[in-house]
Amino acid sequence: MFRRALWAVLALALASSTAWAAGSEPATTEEPAAAAPADPWTEKWGDLGDDYKAAKVLIEQEKYAEGIAALEALNKPEDPRVLNWLGFSNRKMGETEKAIGFYTKALTIAPEFTPAHEYLGEAYIQAKDLEKAKAELATIETLCGNQECEEYKDLAESLKKAEAGGS
Repeated sequence: MFRRALWAVLALALASSTAWAAGSEPATTEEPAAAAPADPWTEKWGDLGDDYKAAKVLIEQEKYAEGIAALEALNKPEDPRVLNWLGFSNRKMGETEKAIGFYTKALTIAPEFTPAHEYLGEAYIQAKDLEKAKAELATIETLCGNQECEEYKDLAESLKKAEAGGS
């Protein structure tokens, strides 16, 4: 039984390789993978490369100190994306004022950078300054032109929880 199954697999592989050798592709029922949506910030400011992506992975794994070190090693102190993630990491480590400084610098360079507005609003919530967080929410709504963008929804949800007494 095993030998018969092995021969069937080998015959299938041989038939497949023969089709490839003849210049035709084997038939497939798989649809081509959809391209990931383009990141507007990468389109605007360029790709920061694999080291940046690795830094973000560290941050997503809540390894904030390591993520900060990796971001600093990029030597991109004027890139709003780097500043935003430096702010995020510091905020998550409880360094709210330091985080606000990074977000503010990012927004000085790129006032339209909605992710930094969202995270600045989150920092203001953490600092118990809900009025400033609401101002960031209004700015995001203006920049997005609606209340449907991800940054607006996320900050609105955080504000709702903070106003209800949650964190």
